[in-house]
Amino acid sequence: MKARSRTLALAAALAAILAGLVAWALLAVERPDVAARARHDLGNRALPFRPADVTSISIAPRGAPEIQLLRAGPGWSVAPAGGVASTVAVEGLLDRLSEMRVRSTIPAAEAGALAARGLEPPSSRLTLTLRDGSVLALDLGDESGFDRTRFGRRGAEILAIEGVPAVVLDPGPDRFLAAPGGG
Repeated sequence: MKARSRTLALAAALAAILAGLVAWALLAVERPDVAARARHDLGNRALPFRPADVTSISIAPRGAPEIQLLRAGPGWSVAPAGGVASTVAVEGLLDRLSEMRVRSTIPAAEAGALAARGLEPPSSRLTLTLRDGSVLALDLGDESGFDRTRFGRRGAEILAIEGVPAVVLDPGPDRFLAAPGGG
């Protein structure tokens, strides 16, 4: 074997080792990191759901009638107003609801904690029913003047939630109705 052949063989061996190390780093280090990040994101969601799994949305603002959006085949309907809902509007709302993130939590058991955050009674109650029959509920209260998060209650904890869409607090049925002629 000539010196030039040995040099090429050594370079090829080193390239193979480097490729193996890169593959190992991607599989052993990066993949678990991505999975951990996905678990963390799911844990930080105010309502952990997939938009495609929602069969009905109920928004009950304080002092106003409740609005229900019901999945009707490929589209949506609005109750009690009746009529066809704009699929784009409802799917957009579901996307925004799925992106709401919890910034911090405190126990709701503290004396006066609910009233101080506008959660006794809540400004609005949001309820999602999923395909498997499970129900996700979230009470919404006042907005924090400090960081513009909105206080919410889910079970026995008070949440500071970022990304709450305004339509959840003022859900006029006309916001969801499809334009005449299907437009």
